[in-house]
Amino acid sequence: EIQYREKLEDIRVLKGQIGQLKAELHISQQQVVNISDLKKEVYHLQRELLQERTKVKALSEELENPMNVHRWRKLEGSDPATYELIQKVRTLQKRLIAKTEEVVQKDVVISEKE
Repeated sequence: EIQYREKLEDIRVLKGQIGQLKAELHISQQQVVNISDLKKEVYHLQRELLQERTKVKALSEELENPMNVHRWRKLEGSDPATYELIQKVRTLQKRLIAKTEEVVQKDVVISEKE
């Protein structure tokens, strides 16, 4: 009878441990779901940050070297070569910004895969 009581006590203790482990498992599962959501949010925020940095860089460069199209209207008729060069510079700057964004996005994807 003493052994029976000891076994019942052991069973009660083990059931308590099982309950605690189930609670820990449930909490861990919720955290795993939250982590994937947070990773997605981090990715989107990094992408948005990159876009904003690119805009800031483009605006800073334009501020340093003003490229106001309205100033060029006089050049269009008087010096077409200069006007074409200015247009090419603007096009190349836009392409550079786009390529920079692509590189950063690919870096983010690579870092996520690691």
